Amino acid sequence: MDLKERRSDIDWLRVIAFYILIFYHTGMLFVPWDFHIKNNTTAEWFETWMAFLSQWRLPLLFLISGVGVCYALGKRSAGEFIKERSRRLLIPLIFGMLVIIPPQIYVERITKGQFSGNYFEFWKTVFNFTPYPNGGSLSWHHLWFVLYIFVFSMILLPLFLYLRSTKSLNFRTRLSGLVKKRPHLIYSVTVPLLMIYFGLSPLFPTTRALWGDWYNLSFSVIFFISGFLITSIDGVWDVITEKRKTSLIIALVPITFLILFVWGPTFEIMDENSIQFMLLYGFLKCLLIPAFIYAILGYGKIYLNKPGKILSYANESVYPLYILHQTVELIIAYFIIKLNWALMPKFILVVICTFGISLAIYELFIRRFNMMRLLFGMKLRRKTNAGNKR
Repeated sequence: MDLKERRSDIDWLRVIAFYILIFYHTGMLFVPWDFHIKNNTTAEWFETWMAFLSQWRLPLLFLISGVGVCYALGKRSAGEFIKERSRRLLIPLIFGMLVIIPPQIYVERITKGQFSGNYFEFWKTVFNFTPYPNGGSLSWHHLWFVLYIFVFSMILLPLFLYLRSTKSLNFRTRLSGLVKKRPHLIYSVTVPLLMIYFGLSPLFPTTRALWGDWYNLSFSVIFFISGFLITSIDGVWDVITEKRKTSLIIALVPITFLILFVWGPTFEIMDENSIQFMLLYGFLKCLLIPAFIYAILGYGKIYLNKPGKILSYANESVYPLYILHQTVELIIAYFIIKLNWALMPKFILVVICTFGISLAIYELFIRRFNMMRLLFGMKLRRKTNAGNKR
């Protein structure tokens, strides 16, 4: 693959995946799953589409992040890459933990009757640097994804540098030839996913706390590495594109079964706590995710590889919107969930307001100012030299 050519389909998929996150996090207000604040009523059918999204949304983002690392290392030295990752990931993470995330914790605490003062009195407690939720106010909340991408990038840098060097040329050439000869090998990623699921998920429930989150870490890093590999090994992306229909068909089998018998409001075919259920669910999950992601990548390559002004704007704004969206959402939801409305009008209003207010904050207070662009992980604007203008 030519790493000098910008892939508009990857940019579109990144934007779409992050926008889906706003719908998903808004949906968390209306399902019985654990979340910071809750609507007074929930909808069982919300769980169906949210359970479906939760399977592949984050793996897709980790894979796209791996693709991005491959492109970044194509034009940067190791030192430049570390500096760029630190600026784009660590600075927004620290800023987010100190400024963006605290309003979420404040809303949760006042909703649950755990704090009664004003926001500025609460914000002072953040600087006690006591971790949330055990009485503390310091957390990365939804920015855990940023932290994980940074950790993966740093730990795997030696491997990625090797794969980008001429030392790995023989390995990459052989692997490329093997995949072209046996295209079904792209689905072999299911094997390590199954091993991780059955070996780690019963022992280490997902916490997103980094240390101790071994199942989630291991499952996520597989897709991060996969994104790098399919980009750096010639021909793999072409195979994924050619197999897009097959991938979709493979994914539809477990999707249909899970919607009918597990995620949907229908009868249960077996005890969800049984070993039989765990084996069946694990197999279907680990088959569904890579197949559906390959289908998305394949169809995306065909239909989304189109640049444009809308994409340029959306691609630049999506990271700040991701950082902002959950804080905006919870502040809005704090007032809306108290209304005596039906569930769907509340959901739609929270989604629209979250998009609109986050975009307005980006446009008015972030996009035009280099200091804010730095804090939100954006590329800095180059200053023009007015003295050279004629």
